[in-house]
Amino acid sequence: MEWILIGLFSLSAILLLLSFFQKNPHQDVEKQLENLSIQMMQEIYYLKKKVTILEEEYVIGDAGLSSDTRSTLTRDDVLAMHEDGHSVEEIASITENSIEKIEQLLAQ
Repeated sequence: MEWILIGLFSLSAILLLLSFFQKNPHQDVEKQLENLSIQMMQEIYYLKKKVTILEEEYVIGDAGLSSDTRSTLTRDDVLAMHEDGHSVEEIASITENSIEKIEQLLAQ
């Protein structure tokens, strides 16, 4: 009876020591999940950066488009103001353009 108890305690001690050296099966899954989350964060950062760049290009494109449209409208407005009797200096101050630009628009 004593030998059985000693044997069982010995077996339990050996199994306890073996359990410390066994590989944790959940550890691989945890590492994969961590790597996946890091990858996703990197992709989100990259996409946010790309969206910011595209928004800046869009704003710059709109500004360029509106300035082209503004110059066409300004030319028509300049001609209308000149026909109404405004001087070149008055038209320049109203449209916030230089006198040379107003004279160029009138010369066209």
